[in-house]
Amino acid sequence: LMTGSLDWIYLVPPDQAEKLAQIPSLTVTPAETMRIGYLVFDAANRSGKEHGMDNPYVKLKVRQAINYAINRDSIVRNLLGGQSRAIYSACFPSQFGCEQNVKQYKYNPAKAKKLLAEAGYPNGFETILYGYRDRPFAEAMISDLAAVGIKAKLMILKYAALRERGRSGRGQMQFLTWGSYSINDVSAITSHFFEFEADDLARDPVVKDLLIEADTSIDPSKRKKLYSEALKRIADQAYWCPMFTYVSNNCYSKDLDFTPYPDAVPRFFQAKWK
Repeated sequence: LMTGSLDWIYLVPPDQAEKLAQIPSLTVTPAETMRIGYLVFDAANRSGKEHGMDNPYVKLKVRQAINYAINRDSIVRNLLGGQSRAIYSACFPSQFGCEQNVKQYKYNPAKAKKLLAEAGYPNGFETILYGYRDRPFAEAMISDLAAVGIKAKLMILKYAALRERGRSGRGQMQFLTWGSYSINDVSAITSHFFEFEADDLARDPVVKDLLIEADTSIDPSKRKKLYSEALKRIADQAYWCPMFTYVSNNCYSKDLDFTPYPDAVPRFFQAKWK
């Protein structure tokens, strides 16, 4: 790209994108994508029922405390940059049915400590945070958790190994991401994780029934209402800790007229030379 033998590349790491942005012949667009990062908890207590493990995440106040403990804005500002933003609903904002008027756990470590104490953990507890990518993001979360008394050890696994651990009920808290296959509808994310399938760690029958009814309806207003109810309940119960949207750094020649889209599908048929 720097020598002119390429006209466009994307998914460039932030540090490299910053260097490329300093080159006069190039344009760098840090465009938001539909991929989101989130924490998921073993709220259904599969780890306790099937493996006899102590599981603090069955307690609502613990899950809520973690939501309050994570400084989303700091991670967005310092680690992702570009068009990334903090999120609070279990979906990407532009997706059909992605209700934004849900309970928002704004960064509040004092409130997190209070909730932990009320849940029976005045001194916090020790745990493991499982992940498969973006170690710096996970380390920032661990620092935030430590500040409220939760001592989390980071364990990075290959994605397949992490998925198997979660599905077998042995991953109590996981840092995951999801891109919805570039489908701009919450059925591609929320419905995948909350309908009692392999990746559902909440197993909430109320949420499941709402989502299934919404998925199978052809009435847009009905679908939107049902998805709204489901997402509000997911937030109220803090089954997830939605955190931020991801960014794809698009780097290309200044002579190229190119527009990136949130689904991260490069539309070359729309591109043209200036």
